[in-house]
This record gives sequence, C-alpha cells and structure tokens, in this order.
Amino acid sequence: MPSHRAASRRAAKPARPSWRLLVPACAVTGVMVVSLLLLPGSEDQPTIGAASSSISAAEVAATHTPGASRSARREAGPVILKARRAVPLDNAAARQGVSVIKERKRQARIKVRKARQKAKRERRAARRAARLAAMAKTSTFRVGSLNVLGSQHTRGGARGYGPGTTRAAMAADLVMNRGIDVLTMSEVQDDQLGVLTNQLGGYSIWPQQTLGNNTQRLQIAWRSDKFEMLDSGSVSFTFTSQVIPMPYVLLKDRSTGAQFWVISIHQSAGGLQAQRDASTVVAINLMKQLMAESGKPVIIGGDMNEHTKFFYSVCNATGFLAANGGGAGCTLPPPPLRVDWIMGGGGDGVSFSGYVQDGATLGRISDHYMIHAQVSVTDPGDKP
Repeated sequence: MPSHRAASRRAAKPARPSWRLLVPACAVTGVMVVSLLLLPGSEDQPTIGAASSSISAAEVAATHTPGASRSARREAGPVILKARRAVPLDNAAARQGVSVIKERKRQARIKVRKARQKAKRERRAARRAARLAAMAKTSTFRVGSLNVLGSQHTRGGARGYGPGTTRAAMAADLVMNRGIDVLTMSEVQDDQLGVLTNQLGGYSIWPQQTLGNNTQRLQIAWRSDKFEMLDSGSVSFTFTSQVIPMPYVLLKDRSTGAQFWVISIHQSAGGLQAQRDASTVVAINLMKQLMAESGKPVIIGGDMNEHTKFFYSVCNATGFLAANGGGAGCTLPPPPLRVDWIMGGGGDGVSFSGYVQDGATLGRISDHYMIHAQVSVTDPGDKP
C-alpha cells in the first residue's frame, strides 16, 4: 500500500523542460561556426602560425584520402610545406632617402677634394710669392719736389702772384705735363689741397688732412696706376716754431713689385738755424729707422731752406746722394744749388739721372723751382 502511494507521487511530478538541454549544444555549434568562418579560405594565406609557408586543401586531399587507413597515410609520407616566395617592398620614400644619403656623401667627397686642391694652390702661390719677394726688384720713375707757395703769401695779389687756388691748378697741370710719377709738396694750404686733389687726375695724395693740426702743409703724391701705398706714418718736428708732422709712405711698384719709402719735409726759413738743425736730425733718424727695419730704399724731398748744409749732413750720416749729383766723399753737386733737394739711398741702391731745375713755376706758380729727375731704386727683396 505505501509503495503504491509513492509511485503515484512520482508520476504526478512535472517533467523537466527540454529547451534547457539545447542551450549548451547551440553554444558549441556557434563556436564551431565562428571558428570555421575565421579559418583562411585561400591558398595564398599562411595556415601555420606566421610562417611564410602554406598547404592547400587539395594537397591535403591528395595525401590523405578519405577513408584511408592509418598505415596508408603513413606510407604516403609527411606533408611537405612549400616555402612562399618573398614579395619585395615597393617603398618610394625609402628609395628616395637612400638616394639623398648617397648624394650627400658624394657632395662631401667633392667638397673635401676641392678644399685639398685649393689648399694646394694656395701653398704653391705662397711659395711663388715668397720666391718673388726674396728677389731683388727695380723701379724706375720720375720723382719731383715743389714748394707750391702757400695761399697766405699771395692774398690780394701780394708779391705779384695770383690766388693760391689758381696757382695750385697750374701746378697740377705742370706736374702731369712733365710726367712726374712721385712728388713731394710743401707749404700746401687747405684751399690748395682741395684743388690739387681734384686736378691731379690719376694721382693719390697722402696724408691730406688725416694727421691732425697742420697736416695739410706737407703732402706726397704718386701715380695710382703705377704705385700702391703699402704703409704710411709720420714723425713730429718743429717748423717755424710750430710742431707739425713729417709724413712718409711705403710705395710698391705695381709692375715690378719693388718697394721704397718717400719722405716729405719743409724746414724753417731765415734765422731759425737751430730748428733746421733739429729737423735735419729728425729726418736722418727717420731714414735710418726705415732702412734698418725694412731694408728698402728711401727717397726724401722738400724745401730744406739750405743750399749746402742739409746735403752734407744727410750724406755724411747715411751715404745718400742727391738727384743733382755729388761724388764720393760727399762732394757737392755742380752749381747752381737750390734750397730744394731730392736725395736717396739704401736698399740695393738708388741712382738719379736727368735732373732738371724747372723754372716754369717761377713768377706764376711759385717762388721756387720745381726740381725733378729720373730715379731707379733697387729693392733687395725680403730677407730671412
């Protein structure tokens, strides 16, 4: 009896729903479908990791036929994986970068080669210049000296002369007409300097007004196409109780390369003998200094206001001779002797010829003769 009741109760219990059993099956089925969809579908895609080898379904079918036994598959041998051929990259930017690097290297090699060639040329030119500098060189030209008679002496027609500027223009014309290449000038005033600078076409003039007070009084002019100035300077001396500069320049012959010094001087006039003696000493010391420091020839010109004493003093101290002559033992040149002098010496020699006391200046340009002569100066070259 009790067992009957128990069976009745079990039979009355409701059955479990069948859809709950389908959920796991559907999930597994979905995973399998997704897996199949994600598998490579082409022979060109790798099937083993990231390696560049693949095996197609046809190859699998050829070696593993359906229903083949394990022994048959073993006899067929292992599946041989085929290596995929590497595909070259088509990277234009990379190729361009390589080309740029190659071009930079090429340009760098060219730059180094050119720098070496330039340095070689410079060394060769320096050696050639050194050889030329060491050789003796000669310059031949016409040198002159003129006291232009300062404007202050002829204001208002004094002494029967025209204005200083008019006379300066006439002096410039005469200098060029006589073919003078280098000229020392004394007693120049400011208004005359402007005229000389403008009228002496093709000439350079120094110092003009660059040395301070009373600079304009003494000037040196030279043909710009024939000479160039390499150096310049001045020393102070007393003229008519005033301290003024005595200018000097180092000129170089553009054609031959010969170098020489030129000094312009004007000594005190009248009874100021002590001042003349002192300025002569200054000039002699300057000549000796220039010769000792450079070994180059020296020419000095100007109004010395002495007919003989300046010549004797300079000749005895330096051995210089005058443009108008003079012999061994410092014998005087032949007369007539003027107060204007041109003297020279040093280097490997200075020689004069064709000396002229040009009276074309008298009465209309100046109260002094313009003196000029042909001169040859020999530069011994640069010595070690």
